[in-house]
Amino acid sequence: MVDTHAFPAQGGWVFRQSQTNWTNNMAMVGFKASVDNIRKHRLANPAISAKYNLSADPAVIEKELIAFQQARGSLPMPTQPVFFSTAQSRLPSRVVAAAGDIKRAAQGTAVVLDWLGNGGDPVAQELAENRAEICVACPKCVPGAWFTEAPAELIRSSVKAWQTIKGNSFAFETNQGEKLKSCDVCKCLMKLKVFVDLKHITSKTKPEIMAELPDSCWIKKEIKGLT
Repeated sequence: MVDTHAFPAQGGWVFRQSQTNWTNNMAMVGFKASVDNIRKHRLANPAISAKYNLSADPAVIEKELIAFQQARGSLPMPTQPVFFSTAQSRLPSRVVAAAGDIKRAAQGTAVVLDWLGNGGDPVAQELAENRAEICVACPKCVPGAWFTEAPAELIRSSVKAWQTIKGNSFAFETNQGEKLKSCDVCKCLMKLKVFVDLKHITSKTKPEIMAELPDSCWIKKEIKGLT
């Protein structure tokens, strides 16, 4: 059970609506204020809300807000979907799929967190550029869901700040810009992952995820020594 009267670590009840590039400015006011703020924002943008099926139901928003904290690591991830008392076999397939995607996105975030915990030193810019070129040409390069983008962008800004503290001025950008999206397999935000050392990727990526990566993926190529 999540205590909604407490404030999650790393900024409170943070929420980003990726479809409108909007961030909840009531995160440190409280849970209910954040839910009301998200609902107000969605009602103020009816066309986008309808296009992306963004609910204005407070009960649904409450669940999304809690899930957002779990995805970014400020609340513990559930061992099974926390918002449904019904047996998973009776849930709509799209709900089951979304729960699996959120769990996989959390695993992808763990790859980057492990790298950050070991110093966060980026690979050479040339290697990152090569990786980015492979990604943007891959059919698995797709727009990321909110539970992918939010924690990854938060980590990316933290890594940049950490590098600045260490006296480095590394930009963590490639020439591919916004064309570099999320991986539909591992659910990682590739704008950051292309800078991660391979050993951290292989040590934290589950075998079943690794098996799903296409043979053209730079991760598989580097493992085989093909790049």
